[in-house]
Amino acid sequence: MKFKYFLLVFLALLPSISFSQNAISGYANIENLGDWEQKIYLSQVNINSSGQQHTEIIASASLSENGFFSFDKKLLASKDRIYKIHINPLPAEEKEIISDKIKNYKLFILSKRDSIFFKKGITLFEDYTTNSTANNEWKKLKNFEAQYDLQSENFDPKQYLLETRGYVKDSLHILLVKLISIKKLDDQQLLETDIKANPKYYLDLLAELKSSDLDPKTYQYLESKLAFITQQITKRNYKVSLWFNGLAIVTILLLTVLIFRYRKNSKSRKNIELSKQEIAVKELIVSGKTNKEIANELFISLNTVKTHITNIYSKLNISSRRELQLKK
Repeated sequence: MKFKYFLLVFLALLPSISFSQNAISGYANIENLGDWEQKIYLSQVNINSSGQQHTEIIASASLSENGFFSFDKKLLASKDRIYKIHINPLPAEEKEIISDKIKNYKLFILSKRDSIFFKKGITLFEDYTTNSTANNEWKKLKNFEAQYDLQSENFDPKQYLLETRGYVKDSLHILLVKLISIKKLDDQQLLETDIKANPKYYLDLLAELKSSDLDPKTYQYLESKLAFITQQITKRNYKVSLWFNGLAIVTILLLTVLIFRYRKNSKSRKNIELSKQEIAVKELIVSGKTNKEIANELFISLNTVKTHITNIYSKLNISSRRELQLKK
């Protein structure tokens, strides 16, 4: 009796014991398995220095009669990486035809500490469960991006960039997922526009990436693009600075010329000598004489006195008797 009890417990635990060694497992939900290769391929997806994705097959697993497959966790990296499983149709010449009708692959993020299980269902590889925090965050990102129709005539790139950057900044915490979002912007040829508008944000993100344990190759394309764009911004700012400096120099030169001419004219006016009669009129004015008294003392008319005073003021660059008295 005890033996039967332990046997039942063992059989109940057997799936979890076998799955515990499998990071990737589940079922390929294909109606006609005979139309497909009886293998599932596992690839690691890498981003090269130019930002292009490429896949490298790292393992394959045979399908059981009911479509079950599994991959050991030792095949995975210790850190989050992007992986892909796919199955090929038979014969090979029908590959493109069948692939157009059925999405025969699945991308996901996983590490050696995580697992993913593909459930039985109708759609191939779509119904699954995972304990990968990074993959679940990526799934949320896909749901966020699904609300935008990038091919629509009403698509607003500025609003899309604004909301996407806000979502990436506030809602995403996994750097690899942030990179995936940025790669999407790059694919839509919107990344350069956003970097030019928000260079500090991307420079801070790059610093965060460099301090992480991510492979530098995954963000090298971003680093190169940032270096190129910031160099352009620096050149543009330098040209603007040169233009303003040139304008300031021209303004200073014009002011210098005007001041020089003003002083020259003032000096030339000051250097004009008074005639003997004007000197006499000047001295009488300084002594406090009125115009009439000056006319009587010099035996000249009052109008002549006024003419002399006008000439004196002009030559000495003054406008009143008080100024004349101050110049004595």
